[in-house]
Amino acid sequence: MKRFEHQWQEFKWIDIEDPNKETFVDLAEEFEIPFQNLVTCMDPEHLPRVEYLDHIAVVTLRHFDSQAEPTAGTIQELSTKLVVYVGKKFVLTLHRKPLPCIDDKKEKVNFEQLSMAQLLGRLFLKTMESFEAPQEELINKMDTIEERIYALKRKHILREGYLVKRRASGFKKIFKFTDAVLTNLQQHEKITKLNYDYLRDPLSILIFDCDNIVEEINGLLNLHLALMSQKTNEASFKTNEIMRILTVVSIFFLPLNFLAGLYGMNFKYMPELDHHNGYYVVLGIMVVIALGILTWVWRKGWLSKEDF
Repeated sequence: MKRFEHQWQEFKWIDIEDPNKETFVDLAEEFEIPFQNLVTCMDPEHLPRVEYLDHIAVVTLRHFDSQAEPTAGTIQELSTKLVVYVGKKFVLTLHRKPLPCIDDKKEKVNFEQLSMAQLLGRLFLKTMESFEAPQEELINKMDTIEERIYALKRKHILREGYLVKRRASGFKKIFKFTDAVLTNLQQHEKITKLNYDYLRDPLSILIFDCDNIVEEINGLLNLHLALMSQKTNEASFKTNEIMRILTVVSIFFLPLNFLAGLYGMNFKYMPELDHHNGYYVVLGIMVVIALGILTWVWRKGWLSKEDF
C-alpha cells in the first residue's frame, strides 16, 4: 500500500495505491465513509458510474491498462479502476495499479495551485486520454488488415479482425458509461464547476473513432468473407468445367468400348469373325459413331468457347 497526500488551501488530495483491508478501516474512520463501500469499491467488475453518499460523491472511472494482454477484449481485461471520493474538503483516489494520470499529478502538485474542480477535471481528462494510443493502434491494425485483404494475404484475417472489433466495442462501452458519469456529475453541487464541455470534446472524438472502427472492420470482414466465397466459387467452377470435359471425352469411348468388348468375347460362332472385311466394317462403324457423337455434342454447345 502506498499513500500520497497534498494539501491545498481549500482541500486535500489523498491518493492510495493498492489499498488493503487495514487501509479501508483507517479511511472509513478518517473520512467518515462507510466501510462496506470502501471494501466493494475495488471490485474489478464495476463499470464507470457515480454513487452519492450522505456528503460524498463516489466516482468510478476506467483507465486503460498498459499491461493488458494483446487478446484482451472485455472492459475488465482492457482497463483498471480509478475510484474517486469527492467530499467537502478532500479528494480521495483509490486504485490497484500505478496510473500515469496519478503519477503525473504527483510530480506537479508542488508547482500548481489547483482548485478541486481543476484537479478532478485533469484526472478525468488524463483517464480518457489513456485510451487514445491503444485506439490509434486499432486504427493502424485496421489499415493493415485492409491492405492484406486486397493483397490476397488473408491468413488469420478473421481472428485479427475479431480482436480489433472486440477491443473497439469494449472501449466504446467505457466511453458511453463515462459520458453518463459526466452527465450525472453536473447535478452535484461541488463538481458543477467542472468544464464539462472541455471534457466531452475528447470523449466525443473517442466515441466517434470507436463507432468508425467497428463499422469499418465489419465492412472489411464482410468483404473478406465475400472474396473468400468468390474464390471458392471460382475453384468450384473450374472443377466443374474439368469434370464436364472429362464427361464429354468419356461419351466418345463408351460406345466404342462396348463394341470392343462385344467383339472381344471368345465365342466360337460369331459371323463377323469369318467375314473377309469384318475388321474394317467394325472400325468404320466406330468412326461413324464417334462422328455422330461429335456432331451431337457440338450442336448442344458443350464444346463452345463461351461455356469454357
